[in-house]
Amino acid sequence: MILPLANRSDPIWKQKFSNILTVTPEIKKLAADMKETLELTSGVGLAAPQVKAPFRLFVVNYGALKEVFINPKIIRYGKQTDLLEEGCLSAPGTRGQVSRPIETEIEYLDLKGRKKRARLTGYYARIVQHEYDHLSSTLYLDRIRDKSEIHTYKPIKIVYFGTPIFGAIILKTLYGQQLVGEYSIQLIVSVPDKPAGRGKQLTPSPVKQLAEEFKLPVVTPNSLKNPKLASQLKKLAPDFIVLASYGKIIPKKILDLPKYGAVNIHPSLLPKYRGASPISAAILNGDKYTGLTIMKMNEKLDEGDILASVRIRISKNETARSLSIKLAHVGSKLIHHVLHLVYQGKIKPQPQDHKKATYTKILKKEDGFINWRRPPKNLERVIRAYHPWPGVWTYYPNSKAKTQKSKILKLLPHNMVQLEGKEPITLKEFTAGHKDFNLNR
Repeated sequence: MILPLANRSDPIWKQKFSNILTVTPEIKKLAADMKETLELTSGVGLAAPQVKAPFRLFVVNYGALKEVFINPKIIRYGKQTDLLEEGCLSAPGTRGQVSRPIETEIEYLDLKGRKKRARLTGYYARIVQHEYDHLSSTLYLDRIRDKSEIHTYKPIKIVYFGTPIFGAIILKTLYGQQLVGEYSIQLIVSVPDKPAGRGKQLTPSPVKQLAEEFKLPVVTPNSLKNPKLASQLKKLAPDFIVLASYGKIIPKKILDLPKYGAVNIHPSLLPKYRGASPISAAILNGDKYTGLTIMKMNEKLDEGDILASVRIRISKNETARSLSIKLAHVGSKLIHHVLHLVYQGKIKPQPQDHKKATYTKILKKEDGFINWRRPPKNLERVIRAYHPWPGVWTYYPNSKAKTQKSKILKLLPHNMVQLEGKEPITLKEFTAGHKDFNLNR
């Protein structure tokens, strides 16, 4: 359940917050709801008083640190400090630089009531100190002596372009920041509904579905060259256009509309894998690493200057779906930092090395077809790279053409197969019942 947030003027900050004597089911439910709220808002930490619960408890979800801290006590601060910019879910519309020790040691209980101790450094230490402050009704703003150094701003106005689940995950966190008061999502642009399923019923994209769920305005134009769309966007006067896997090239006339520019969240380390299928390409080529790039958009295909990038490892059994979701969560956190840095003029775009550019194509259904009597040597990678779209499939028993007797056989990740009209089963089970089927892999 998403919990309402207490802003800095809320009466909760006048209370004294209690230690938790027993980790009850109610406390576990509170922690779970706080994690869900944190995920929606794309924050890195959240203290119980911020959701109007007067307890000494906070949760952290950043990088490798995913923990619930109950009755925490910082027992040591390092002597060396650094100065970094902070924001807070309870103080939307503000940013400011705060000096904190770069190392700290903390004692606490976890959700199982076990006593733990952690020594944290760098940004992990900063997050814990920030949340720990909340348990004594202190906000980061209280640590900035010169109030003229606090940067304030109105909600950032965004027009969002997106289509698949990758775009929906990122839209969800933008919406969470709108609930906090950081953003104002003025319009969602997605593709028109498309036939799907056996009945070929018109189905909205994941981004459109989410926009309707959150009651955000959404349009699905057949063409971006329609002058009515450009006129509508111009009247909205957005600060940014944010795009995540929309699927079409945006005309320059639209890209020039936002005050601070248009940014694209692209799931590869540009200039490698420009184009429509970078995630599938990375898996198909057997890459050990890929990443995500946020860039300024121009009218060309993924050639804009780079604003930020993150490199991640590709897991052994990664599919296009699982890697897309993983990269979307990375992008949903990074985009907030980028938007604020661009908004404040604190980021310098870096040009791409166009000589190193590689390109990917739009995947079509026929790209997934294989002859099961002569499958590719890298079939296992192909299956993962093309799951769920376009999928890897063949005709059985006829591998050359679909006849009245042949059916489509899908090859799925984890050595699973699915014959048309049947439930998925293991490849071993299928070959046991179909002695003539043998993948010469």
